[in-house]
Amino acid sequence: MRTKKGLIVVLIVVLSVTVFAVNFPLEEITPGLIGIGKTVFEGTKVEDFPIEVLGLVPNGGIDYVLIKVGGRALELGGVAEGMSGSPIYIEGKLLGAISYGFNDYDHAYCLVTPIEKMEEMLSYPQESLFVEPLNKDLELRDVNTPLVFNGLGERSRGYLEKQLGYKLSKASVLGRTQDVAKLEPGSSLSVELVTGDVTVGSFGTLTNIYEDGSLLAFGHSLLNKGNTVYLAGTSTVHAVVKGQPNTFKLASFGEEIGMITQDRTAGIAGKVGQVPVMIPVKTKVNDYDLKRTVETKAEVVPDNMLLGKLAISTVLEGFDRGIDRVGSGTSKVKFSIKGKGLPYTLERENYFYSYADVSALSLSELAEVLDLILFNDYYNVDLTEIVVEANFTEARNTAVITNALPKKKMVNPGDEVEVFVQIRPFRGEAETVKVKLPIPKEALPGKVHVIVRPGISISSFDSESVNVTEKLELHSDERKGTPISQEAKDWEKLLKDFLNREKNNEIVVEFYPPYEDNLDNDLELTDPSLPVQVRVATDYVMEGDFSFELEIISEEEN
Repeated sequence: MRTKKGLIVVLIVVLSVTVFAVNFPLEEITPGLIGIGKTVFEGTKVEDFPIEVLGLVPNGGIDYVLIKVGGRALELGGVAEGMSGSPIYIEGKLLGAISYGFNDYDHAYCLVTPIEKMEEMLSYPQESLFVEPLNKDLELRDVNTPLVFNGLGERSRGYLEKQLGYKLSKASVLGRTQDVAKLEPGSSLSVELVTGDVTVGSFGTLTNIYEDGSLLAFGHSLLNKGNTVYLAGTSTVHAVVKGQPNTFKLASFGEEIGMITQDRTAGIAGKVGQVPVMIPVKTKVNDYDLKRTVETKAEVVPDNMLLGKLAISTVLEGFDRGIDRVGSGTSKVKFSIKGKGLPYTLERENYFYSYADVSALSLSELAEVLDLILFNDYYNVDLTEIVVEANFTEARNTAVITNALPKKKMVNPGDEVEVFVQIRPFRGEAETVKVKLPIPKEALPGKVHVIVRPGISISSFDSESVNVTEKLELHSDERKGTPISQEAKDWEKLLKDFLNREKNNEIVVEFYPPYEDNLDNDLELTDPSLPVQVRVATDYVMEGDFSFELEIISEEEN
């Protein structure tokens, strides 16, 4: 059971401490050597299968060993997805891990990553290291640790694939089991990025485990991220399925047993006995049309480069489950973000309307603020919770500003003038909103141009339908023009600017008054670079604008 404070020791898996194999020297490799491999073909039991060494294949700075598998491995279709990491032994000594196969060739043949290359990861510092990528001209395929998922719909899966640059496969995952497994070389190993109502992760094989709890697996990278934090666990293999082009293991995620801290060309490395503190992502959707509430709960790994992408795809899935459709509509979205290193809990509420995809548009501000937190230039932040509540309706709750009239057009410095703003809701009767607009005491006599407009958060209207990935990328570009102070001298001001900026449901009344050149600019109200502005919230996503003139007169002119 995981607590919310730090890392905890996990005692559910019995570690194999009886054998820590000596490594087989790579320089002694010759064609014709016979050995064995270890993997799980069914359940959690590790089984042996025979192998024959065919030679060395130098590539990308690593001398891989070419082998041919036999026995049950060959009977079940050859080297299968999920066998990557399977340890290979010669004369009882550990040679390395199955890692790559060949496209369009007999699946009996594969490459082995030498254990010496994998063990280098155990001594890597936490700083990022450059890893030479695999030579793509060799036409290798991972044998294989595809990212698999449960609980993601087509749209949220497509978005996550685009963000990760990695295909997700559903064919090889059957949920979660409670099997308790002995952890030893050849055991089936799972790696998870998201757990809960949404699951994203991968299956492979444990190559070796050491006395201090360090582990090596896969023999190739998962996402090739270098230093990272993934959740490691056991897994249960239900069957090995022959398929074209690849044979794969049908498996389920098991118990949490540790964490992965390195993800590099030679494999993944980590430690058992401690698990990362996952970040809860909770989504609650109230659909006014279906008159129902749907909640989605998941936990995401605390890897800053992945957290935002995984969290957004999880929330998108929650939105799609809640409204069970893709299309136009109006939403009111409120999010709350907590974390160590944040000056306070970040909360914001806003309204959105889209002609094409209201769910995608409703994610825009959450995606933006997560980027602002995770990639800020000021402080390290460890997020502890993301909570999103959204109300959706298919109705178009928008209104257009059609007119605006001040109660009087000649005003004195220090006055407060009433402005009557007329709005017309979509297919509804006109309404009047009263706004009180202050005139600064320091304002000079003269005419001013008053603008009445919608709040500018992000573009809320879309003239044509686009998919969710394009939508989020589009608004990522649009957000570059939003009024966040990029010249903020402290991060707290940067966050405040974001949280306090205009909202889509607001009516904004503003003007730039004339001031003396030597005006004291210490007061925000009288800063000549800022307009006098009043914002009034409505129940509609606003559009349209109107303007009028006021004349500021001196006391003597009355």
